[in-house]
Amino acid sequence: MTPERVLALASLLVSLLLLARFGPPAWRSWRILAGVRQRRLADAGPMEIPPPDPLVEPLAQLQALGFRRIGERWLQLPGTPIRYEWVVGEPSGEVYIVLLPSIVMGGLFSACYTSWDDGTWLQTSYPRGAIVERPQLHASFVTTSLADAVATHRRTVDRYRARLGQPRRIVTMADTLRMDADYRTRHGGATLGGITLRNMTPAIGAAALVVISILLLLVAR
Repeated sequence: MTPERVLALASLLVSLLLLARFGPPAWRSWRILAGVRQRRLADAGPMEIPPPDPLVEPLAQLQALGFRRIGERWLQLPGTPIRYEWVVGEPSGEVYIVLLPSIVMGGLFSACYTSWDDGTWLQTSYPRGAIVERPQLHASFVTTSLADAVATHRRTVDRYRARLGQPRRIVTMADTLRMDADYRTRHGGATLGGITLRNMTPAIGAAALVVISILLLLVAR
């Protein structure tokens, strides 16, 4: 066997191992993105579900800021266990906030939401998120604190209120489920493109290396 063929075989073996390592997470990320508009959350009630440790203090902070418990929701993404979300809202119904444990970062992920009857949505995440500017979607994130994220979101709501009027009032779990379906139908996947691409890039590179290795085997003598 020639040195060129040995090198091509070694390259193929390595690329197949890399594809086996990175392929399943990439496929799972693609399935999550592809099905986001059809996927629906469900009410986890009626009994209150105690929050995990990373969410206890943030929920207490939000209570001090005037938010109250709406309830808990659940969703099962492809290839993952059931995940719960804790939802709180303002008495006015203008802003509701979703909190959940972050699998990627550890600790907490949260997002503030407000919407209007014309389909316009505001989303402010903490501590990480995506930046999206579309005619009916403004998504941003704040890294400093949950209180800063809430304050930033409220300022943005006030700015949009001057043009769009009062937001839709969200005060019950049924409201949040209906609004989540509206958000997913209109804007589902808009904030997932970056993370999906990052998750898929290693698998794409491994697949390309497999193709190159096979081509090298075909020409090696």
